[in-house]
Amino acid sequence: MTAQPASLRHALRSCVETGEKLGFTLLDGREFLGWAADVDGDRVLLSWAPSPMYAMSTDGAEWNLDDEWVRLDAIDAGTVARYDEAARRWMPFY
Repeated sequence: MTAQPASLRHALRSCVETGEKLGFTLLDGREFLGWAADVDGDRVLLSWAPSPMYAMSTDGAEWNLDDEWVRLDAIDAGTVARYDEAARRWMPFY
């Protein structure tokens, strides 16, 4: 099921406010894990979670990618999930 941009925008804004960890797939094939830092119109600022795998691929110089603005329509909305601390599991938004 695909979410409308407005409901995806609302879901991501709620995560900005709560600081919940997110996971989803981008249409370019990348898997995102981290936090939504800001939502501005039709785009979201993604703050990637630290990754030891990324650190190894960059000779240990960096632990994660820089924050990145991504258009909402570049997100596979059906894959968006938040991590529920109380249940200790991933919960789909849709």
